[in-house]
Amino acid sequence: MTQPSRSRQRGVTLIESLVAFAVLGLGLVALLRAQPELRAHAELARQRSEAVRLAQQEIEGLRGFASLDELSALGDHDRTVEPDGLGSPRYALERRVDAASWPRSRAIDVTVTWSDRRGEAQRLTLSTVIAAHEPALAAQRLLPR
Repeated sequence: MTQPSRSRQRGVTLIESLVAFAVLGLGLVALLRAQPELRAHAELARQRSEAVRLAQQEIEGLRGFASLDELSALGDHDRTVEPDGLGSPRYALERRVDAASWPRSRAIDVTVTWSDRRGEAQRLTLSTVIAAHEPALAAQRLLPR
């Protein structure tokens, strides 16, 4: 078995190093080009989570009313919310209260709209049904049997 001469193998490690450096450089350039897109998606996700929080807060506030008549008297409502924080968009909340198809209940739709950084309109809607319960029966489950 013959061993290859040292003169034939001298440049192999230099070429391998240059190829590895080129691949690493291309990977870093690709990562740097993708960074603004990743940041925009992260910001949109933050805005969506804020919109969900605002809609849930509105719905939970409506669940506190003792009677469906009080809830129906509130009716539809529109308002604008500006959360604390620099660069946060304005959120427009739109609430609709309708008589549901089930007796003694109301259908609630809360829609949140805002414009993202690119100026594109974004929209999120949460829907639920709030049923009336007799206040006298609220503690019935706590009573011993």
